[in-house]
Amino acid sequence: MGRRVQGAGSVYLRKDGRFAASASFEGKRITKYGKSKKEAWDNLQTALDDLKAGRVVLGPKQTVAQYLTHWLEDEHRLQIGPATLQQYRSVLRAALIPAFGHMQLDQLKREQVQAFCAAKLESGLEPGTVRFYHKVLSCALTAAVTNGILARNPCQNVILPKVPKRKHNVLDKEQATRLVEAARGRRLWFLLLMALTTAARLGELLSLHWEDIDVESKRISIHRTVSRIIGKGQLERLQPKTSSGRRRVVLAQAVIDGMPEQKALIATLRQRAGIRWNELDLVFPNRHGSYLNADQVRIELRAILAEAGLSKRTFHKLRHSAATILFAAGVNPKVVQEMLGHSDIATTLGLYGDVLPDMQQEVVDIMDDIFE
Repeated sequence: MGRRVQGAGSVYLRKDGRFAASASFEGKRITKYGKSKKEAWDNLQTALDDLKAGRVVLGPKQTVAQYLTHWLEDEHRLQIGPATLQQYRSVLRAALIPAFGHMQLDQLKREQVQAFCAAKLESGLEPGTVRFYHKVLSCALTAAVTNGILARNPCQNVILPKVPKRKHNVLDKEQATRLVEAARGRRLWFLLLMALTTAARLGELLSLHWEDIDVESKRISIHRTVSRIIGKGQLERLQPKTSSGRRRVVLAQAVIDGMPEQKALIATLRQRAGIRWNELDLVFPNRHGSYLNADQVRIELRAILAEAGLSKRTFHKLRHSAATILFAAGVNPKVVQEMLGHSDIATTLGLYGDVLPDMQQEVVDIMDDIFE
């Protein structure tokens, strides 16, 4: 059946016509294959060299698909929110498993990951999407290294495409005022006012309760959000992903003054709904008292933008607009960071670094006044 080669292992012919080279390493049987005796033996020696050098760690035999599924569903899901979990599942299903799933985990190489990224970019995917695919795969393989399954992360040293600097397409102070005025008399008026003055996310505003508003101190407490979970078909109330996401944000006087009008709108909705009303004490309820549908908000926003003579923008651009307006007004970046709920100042400066150079002239003017 086979023959011993210098006492280090054996090479034998399989029934399928391939040659197999096999040897023992640290109590485990290592087998590699080839079209010829030499190819099989060379593959075995390469594998043994990798093991001896620590470039590969022996672990449970599994495919990349098996490992990625286990990592996400049994480990990483404990560290992320439902919306992020769905996003990661989509990346695995649509990109990573089709590309690498059939491979043995310990056979995945940097060159294959590099080729995958290049092919995805060439296919027309945005650089940011390619980088996100790489991020998910690298996160999974980093865990494999930490758990002793792999000795090295094949995603390391992969050259990634540069992402063009994003243009936020934000509203300036005049445009923001025009948008709010165009929304007067509509159910989104108070929601848009709050978004442009607090820089809160849509999910955070839609989950806001009246008890979260402290009129005396002119602040709101943001400590929850709502999101539609794919596959479940309904909205779920969630906790912020980080502790910095739970925050207290100061309210403009315009918001305080607008509260009676919003409460009057809710009273009208409650009366119309009658027994169908679901009392959740929401600041922005739908016509039955439950959570507003985010998709419907986006549809109505487009109509209001058009009426105000403004170009199309997503609701999230209102958050960027609020931050930019604050920077333009000279508000300390640390204060803006806390309003946005970013975990560190680097995130804030990374997003709005292009706004800050315009503020440097103010510093020059102050210095000139001091030392003239």
